[in-house]
Amino acid sequence: MTGIILAGGKSTRFGSDKSFMKINGQPLLKKQIALFKKKFKKIIIVSDNSGHKYRDTQTVKDIVPGCGPLGGIYSGLVMSSSFYNFVIACDMPNINLRLLKHMIKLKNGFDAVMPCLKNGSEPLFAIYSKKCIPVIEKMINEDNLRIKNFFDKIKLKKIKKEEIVKFGKPEVLFFNINTPDDYEKLLSA
Repeated sequence: MTGIILAGGKSTRFGSDKSFMKINGQPLLKKQIALFKKKFKKIIIVSDNSGHKYRDTQTVKDIVPGCGPLGGIYSGLVMSSSFYNFVIACDMPNINLRLLKHMIKLKNGFDAVMPCLKNGSEPLFAIYSKKCIPVIEKMINEDNLRIKNFFDKIKLKKIKKEEIVKFGKPEVLFFNINTPDDYEKLLSA
């Protein structure tokens, strides 16, 4: 399995590249890479930023630019040599390796494994197989770029809240930094 980190967002609400935010003195993207190295032999960073080149990682650009996170997932899956891939957004600082390992155990027989809560799913903390590529490609060609629009077209293993809470509070596990206020909230926690 390959770990894929999406770091190509525009960060319009945050105002600067979120992957360089420091958490305990370390850039967030570098922290994620260090955690991923504990689980994955291969790590792909999807980004157009030349500053996202890190040792023992592969940085790839979006194959089809301007398609948002769906395009990032697509690019990572196409460039990966692994059938299954764990995808995370670079602005999610609380990677829980125990939850990640649990999700990996559930992958067999599914095209994707994803936490699905009452208030929405977590498509940027999920496992995707190569079987998702043609479905995503069709959506991109149709300019249908909402990630959730392909869930009913694949065999999706949904992980419910009851299972997730064994690993921590969902609002902590899936916290992502969209604004400077979110970043301050993280630092003061």
